[in-house]
Amino acid sequence: MEALRSRAAALALFLAASAAHAQSVSLFAQAAQVALEKAAGAQVASSRLSWLLMDARTGQLLASRWAAVDRPIPVGSLTKPFVALAYARTHVGLPRYLCAGASSRCWLPRGHGTLGFEQALAFSCNSYFLQLAKETSPSAMREVAREYGLPPPSTSASPTEWIGLDSGWRIAPLELGRAYVRLAMQPETAPVRNGMRQAALTGTAAPLAADDALAKTGTAHCVRDCRASGDGFVVALTPSASPRLLLLVRERGTTGAATAGVAARMLDALRVDRVLP
Repeated sequence: MEALRSRAAALALFLAASAAHAQSVSLFAQAAQVALEKAAGAQVASSRLSWLLMDARTGQLLASRWAAVDRPIPVGSLTKPFVALAYARTHVGLPRYLCAGASSRCWLPRGHGTLGFEQALAFSCNSYFLQLAKETSPSAMREVAREYGLPPPSTSASPTEWIGLDSGWRIAPLELGRAYVRLAMQPETAPVRNGMRQAALTGTAAPLAADDALAKTGTAHCVRDCRASGDGFVVALTPSASPRLLLLVRERGTTGAATAGVAARMLDALRVDRVLP
């Protein structure tokens, strides 16, 4: 009888603690939603801006302003880290390539010159990743996609689709956010995390330099309610050493690099409202 009472008491404590945690998460989510909407301002009313905020330790969705987080969409260069992980499955180390600029399909007309993986990720070099994708096994690409909870690219998908230059590989925002959560927790992804850190410090996501974040930008083909030919994306995980929050933002009619400035304002709003320390 005493043992039963002890177990009942332990269960009651556990349930009370669980309820308190759930309430704490709910209050945090409400505060985050208010802060993010304040930072977005008029862009929310115009539907130019969509975002989701996730717990980077559990993948739980905390707050969002996205019409359909489960609807697959083109996400541009945000797929590049997963191409690198697939390449690493069948190669030792990551290569150096020459980026010749526009002639090799890079967004930077003059090119980036010869660069290694982390720098290429920081500057989202299309030429580097197109060369990397061409040397990546399609079966390894599909295997990595499945492991990270992404819909695998079709068997006929080209390297340009894998890296977001074409819009064939479409991924739902919620799937993408959770894939980045998994990526941030895996020890074998250190080169990717280093490249994302450099992106936030000096690369295409440099507006996030003061936010202690890992980041990746992307510019995707617009396929719905288009205001321009492309839409800007950025994913940011903070703090960089052990992420607790993931913010994914899409801004209509601009580039990923420009959207990084919006993401920085949103993270700043979370700090001003003391949602983040």
